[in-house]
This record gives sequence, structure tokens and C-alpha cells, in this order.
Amino acid sequence: MGRSRKFGAFLAAVLAAAGGVVASAGPASAAAAVQTCVGTWAVTYDPPITNTPQLVAGVLTGTFPVCTDPQAFNASYKQVFTDVVSCTTLLNAGSTSRTYVWGNPLAAPTTFTYNFTTTVAAGQVVVTNTGVITAGRYAPGSAVQVATLVTPDALACAGPGIGSLTGPTTLTIYAP
Repeated sequence: MGRSRKFGAFLAAVLAAAGGVVASAGPASAAAAVQTCVGTWAVTYDPPITNTPQLVAGVLTGTFPVCTDPQAFNASYKQVFTDVVSCTTLLNAGSTSRTYVWGNPLAAPTTFTYNFTTTVAAGQVVVTNTGVITAGRYAPGSAVQVATLVTPDALACAGPGIGSLTGPTTLTIYAP
């Protein structure tokens, strides 16, 4: 099988797997998806989080190696935050924005302004970001990003703490 066929099969498998995650989040409207990206995200905490709530400096990073729009075929982001968190509250709900930088330098970075919520289900923390594209490629569309983290190790939380967590994420951008 040629390289392009392998990539096509890989992309189809990843997007099929991601479809269940995106479908559960649902778009803000019935608009058509113009971009879907699948990847991983990570959050780092300084100081490491424990069972005791404390103010931490955090960094969220995300990498989407596979996106459906051939003009914006991959993406990444980095976002700095401060919050009072613990092993039982990895992120609080709120509002913010982030900028996705596309792998194609001709595709303008996309600013996503969103509300985020966290839920815990089956040993995982699911973070759902829902909002609008306020600038760059895809503006003035809407978007949903869903990210999942495994609940932190109880022994590490009771001891030295946890400095970072990672998990899968999916971004779907909808036409205005």
C-alpha cells in the first residue's frame, strides 16, 4: 500500500473514532463542519497538584497532527493560565480564548473564544470547550473542542503531586 493510501486509511480511521466524541458534544447550531482535527493535549502544573486545592501556574498545549481541511492540515496551540486546582478539580469551569496555529503558513491563525466545563465520568475528566471563532481562518464560525484526561493517580496526589497530564482531544469547527 502506498504512503498516500496508508495516510488516507489512517485519517479515515482517526476521524471515524473521533466522530463519537464530537457527536456527543454537538455543535452550537446545525451548521456544517468545515474542519475537524484529532490529536493530543497536555496540561502541566507548577507546583504539582495534590489533594489540597492550591493556586498553580499551568500551561495547556495541544497538537493536532491530522485535520480534514487540506489548506490547514494540522495545528497546535499553547495557553498559559493560573487557577486554584487539585487532583479532584483539574480545571475549573470558565471562559477564555486560545489561538490555533495551522501547519500551512498561508492559513491565518484562528482565535477561539469559548466557555469550558469539566465533567468526571468513568475515571476520566472530560473538558468541553464551546464557543465562536473570533478571528483568522474560519471566522465567524463556531467550534467545539473535547479533551479527555485520566483521573490522576491517588497515591501521587496524596504524596509529591502530579506535574502533568495528557490525553486525546478533538476540535470541530463549524461554518457560520
